[in-house]
Amino acid sequence: MISLQALAILTVAGAIVFVHAWLGPVVPAGRLMLFDLVYGGFDLWWAVSIVVLRLTRKVTEDTAEAWYGHTTQVFWFGNFATVAAFALVMPYGSESLRLVVAMVCLAPVAVEAMGTILTPRLGRRDIWSTLVPAFIPIGIIIMFALSGDEFAIPVMVFVTSFTLALLLLREVVQGWVDYGWAAAQAAEAARDARTRFLASASHDLGQPLQAARLFFDQVLQSPEGAARDRSIRNVRWAFDTTEQLLGQMLDHLRLESGEVEARLEPLPLGPLIARVAEMHEPAARLKGMHIDALPTRLVALADRGLVERALGNLVTNAIRHAGARRVLVGARRHGDRVRLWVIDNGVGIPDADRARLFEDHVQGSNHGDEIRGGFGLGLASCRRIALLMGGAAGHEPRWRNGAAFWIDLPLG
Repeated sequence: MISLQALAILTVAGAIVFVHAWLGPVVPAGRLMLFDLVYGGFDLWWAVSIVVLRLTRKVTEDTAEAWYGHTTQVFWFGNFATVAAFALVMPYGSESLRLVVAMVCLAPVAVEAMGTILTPRLGRRDIWSTLVPAFIPIGIIIMFALSGDEFAIPVMVFVTSFTLALLLLREVVQGWVDYGWAAAQAAEAARDARTRFLASASHDLGQPLQAARLFFDQVLQSPEGAARDRSIRNVRWAFDTTEQLLGQMLDHLRLESGEVEARLEPLPLGPLIARVAEMHEPAARLKGMHIDALPTRLVALADRGLVERALGNLVTNAIRHAGARRVLVGARRHGDRVRLWVIDNGVGIPDADRARLFEDHVQGSNHGDEIRGGFGLGLASCRRIALLMGGAAGHEPRWRNGAAFWIDLPLG
């Protein structure tokens, strides 16, 4: 970037020498002096500003983005200097010389059009950056409109068309830059998600497998009787936990790849809620919890297996993490939708966690030092499943006596 600016500064200096060589004898001395002050002053300011910015370390990287603010200033000051300087001397040149100068002055317009393309990281382009490439063309059009030259009108039409084409090209390139930026961000997010997934899988699968090994050693070392039976049950629990984790991993990968399809049909929610509560009641009792399944006659348009899986994820989360005494599972009509609820009276959701709850591999931060287990995929999978069926999933921030999660589905 520094070398590019240095080349441009030398080009401006060359333009000053060119004007003195071709127009020096015919331009009045006063106008020529003003030309030198305007154009030479701009060139000197440009060179000094680069040195000052370097010395004061306001610009630490030699990239287009790092220099963007300074570059915009150069564009505006340069445009004013170019239009003012050549308005001073061009009336004394020949018509052919004015044509040459007009074509040469269009080169900075192309540079300014491409130089005001921004990556989304720097925000959107402001009005001044948007308009800066049009300043010199407007000056050229005015100069030829007042010149009375034979080719004034064709030049004005060409300059207008050329400038509009450059501005349209800038928007096309800006669109591709935005698209590339979004794709890069998505790829980076996917890479980070895969990294977290593998790290979580390695950690969480290692826990039950290590426990299984320890329990198996206890089985081998324990005499016959209650201690041995307890160790055998623990071995089974460890392998069941491993199987559940592998199942979660497989479900997540299938949902992420788009392999899962929803078969929508009228689904009575009362029996489904009762079944989910019954399936999770043993695990809840071990945690000292009770699951209340509220009866309902509501019918959703949904896939039975997917709804059961998503609702089961919410209930499992409540059992594992809520520290509650009671979990309520029910459904209520919500406009033209039906909303399934899983509500507990546990520790609740910290405000800092709410925004990211449904992201992959995210678990709450209010569980202390307990072993939480799982991959942090339950809520993310729940939302994906709901979206597959034309629904949504979320949590109710106004519920402060624990946590309240919901799944919205089309009403059957």
